[in-house]
Amino acid sequence: MNTLTSNTLTSSEGPVAPQMDAVVMEAGGPPAQSLAHRSVSVPEPGLGEVLVEVHAAAVNPLDIANAAGLLGSPLPMIPGGDFAGVVVSDGAHQGEEVWGSGPALGMAVGEKRPGTHARFVVLPETWLSRKPECLTMTEAAAVGRSHFTAWQALINSLELQPGETVLITGGSGLVGQAATAIARWRGAEPIVVGRRRPAGVEHFIDISSTGAGSTDLNPTDINPTDIREAVLDLTDGRGADTALDTVGGALSEPAIRSLRSGGRMAMIAAGAPDRQASVPVSEIISRQLHLTGLATVFLDGADVAHIFDQLRPLFERGFLVPPAAKTWPLDDAVQAYQAVLDGSAGIKQVLLPAVG
Repeated sequence: MNTLTSNTLTSSEGPVAPQMDAVVMEAGGPPAQSLAHRSVSVPEPGLGEVLVEVHAAAVNPLDIANAAGLLGSPLPMIPGGDFAGVVVSDGAHQGEEVWGSGPALGMAVGEKRPGTHARFVVLPETWLSRKPECLTMTEAAAVGRSHFTAWQALINSLELQPGETVLITGGSGLVGQAATAIARWRGAEPIVVGRRRPAGVEHFIDISSTGAGSTDLNPTDINPTDIREAVLDLTDGRGADTALDTVGGALSEPAIRSLRSGGRMAMIAAGAPDRQASVPVSEIISRQLHLTGLATVFLDGADVAHIFDQLRPLFERGFLVPPAAKTWPLDDAVQAYQAVLDGSAGIKQVLLPAVG
């Protein structure tokens, strides 16, 4: 029996569709201007779809950009991609605890599906992945986009190998933390570039004196040679085998120049248009570098679910741990979004739609 039956309302005109609490983007702008807490109709799953009760849903920087109107999503729209919850619709999956991230939920991409910052969300069955039993709902939701992005970049795109070195810009951020942990599990050696040393990181290049960790910094404000020389010192003059640039802007050029000949690099952030570095194409060709851009919103949801299937045993065996998280009730979503906008210092902000 569908668990929503008891939530169906009645009126003088007959049954009314069951309602749920949701965060709704009603305009583009800062969180207080763009977001509202609303009661909306519970979505109905179609053929090949399931209804998931969302117990926890993280807020990511991409959600901030979406709410700001930078992605052109149609309004009104329920935002949010990361989730952990329980399948409540009838069928073979009923009662399953699931986790994951819809790569473009609540955005102007693909089917324009409503997102997870609501009590319920409809998802294709192929997007489901079983939640690790060792993780709470909050912990599972906090894994989300940061870990599947790091996995897609390091394992699927760069094909990181044991014994290789990987330079990670913005290593204290959530994607950077996930990438560092995945690299260690893989048997690779991470070298982290950032403004503060993450716990447990041995090879760290501190750029706090220049403030170069900020994407609004002009590339000319730092000397790429300084970072390159530090990488050469840590790699016995060889250079990094691979690099993951999670910051862009002022750090892209030094990351590229720190690669060994034939090195590989994935980029998930570009920085502001007037703050992007430039590297001569002739250098890329002569050094036989392999540069890859990664936009996670264009990944297929079933492929993302497969990544979560691969992540699950790593959490269950203790190779990976979820990031620190701060939780918020759904009606405090504006504050949660603002906390991400202000900078969360590596702490995941997680909404709890099923609470209250």
